[in-house]
Amino acid sequence: MQEAQSTQQITGLLLGTAVGDAIGLAREGLSPKRASHLFGNQIQHSLMVTPWGRAGLCSDDTEHAVMVVQSLLTCHQNTDDFSRQLASRLRRWFLTLPAGLGMATLKACSKLCLGISPARSGIRSAGNGAAMRAPVIGWFFADNPATMRKIIHTATIITHTDPRAEEGAWVIAMAARQASQQQPQAPIDCFFAEIIPSLNDQQLISHLQLAQQKLQQQAELSDYLLALQLEKKGITGYINNTVPAVIYAWLRYYGSYEQTISALIHAGGDTDTTAAIAGALAGIQLGEAGIPAQWLKSVKEWPMSIDYLRKLSGALAARKHHPEQTITLRQPAYLLILGRNLLFFCIIMLHGFRRLLPPY
Repeated sequence: MQEAQSTQQITGLLLGTAVGDAIGLAREGLSPKRASHLFGNQIQHSLMVTPWGRAGLCSDDTEHAVMVVQSLLTCHQNTDDFSRQLASRLRRWFLTLPAGLGMATLKACSKLCLGISPARSGIRSAGNGAAMRAPVIGWFFADNPATMRKIIHTATIITHTDPRAEEGAWVIAMAARQASQQQPQAPIDCFFAEIIPSLNDQQLISHLQLAQQKLQQQAELSDYLLALQLEKKGITGYINNTVPAVIYAWLRYYGSYEQTISALIHAGGDTDTTAAIAGALAGIQLGEAGIPAQWLKSVKEWPMSIDYLRKLSGALAARKHHPEQTITLRQPAYLLILGRNLLFFCIIMLHGFRRLLPPY
């Protein structure tokens, strides 16, 4: 793979994550029915609606992907160094007072700030936090699956020690690896044939086997979720619900970023995370050009802006092809991120109050 192609893929991954996260955030935690009543059926940015247009902001899903990129830029690509780098960034991120982080991540980051080793900071949880970090790892180590598996383990146990969290994150990483091959047709059979024999958790195996069957029947995502009994409340943050649903949407609407994201957001539940992860997978395959321009334009992030994500992408692509080089990219200042997060918290609170109001 040429460096230009790598840049295109990782740019698509990060921007795809950011757009999916920002659009899904407004509906996070809502059932499909309630979200439809509040925001309608058209998928668009709904976090900030003003007379001048609509805008969206990113949450921890994008921030975790960025921290993985930053860690890979500065580490020596071994597990111990990567663990130290990621732990350092998680501590700094936690001290900027991010809103909406999961309970396991909150507890793990608290332990990191108290000086506990990243090898012992994780919480027994099968949440989907580790899956948010997996696409970047899967893409970066696509040519070295053994190292990928070790890095996934390291990136997972910092916050989540339940084996199900690691297996789910590995499935997402392998999907990112598959997406980097940019096959013209959805690699349904070969993907499941590669993944399922390596899994241990019977529930995840069962959900993925059902996904393969439904995909072969060309069933919609809603039909698959009905079979999993997730059609009413939506896709939860439990790893064995999040991962199969994301994989299903990616393969079912393969080649269309907009359809992939729309299907997951219509499904309800943990919409920012499911859309962020699926957006990363679709973004690898399609690049920035495959993301709807208006969706991308309406992400009004700062200081980790869309331009910053593009620069970060170029740096990681260069690192992938020239591992011997030291590539540095200045991080946004702590006080800028702290100020942004305080404003973000106020916006989220106002949006939360809005969600309590009619229509019901």
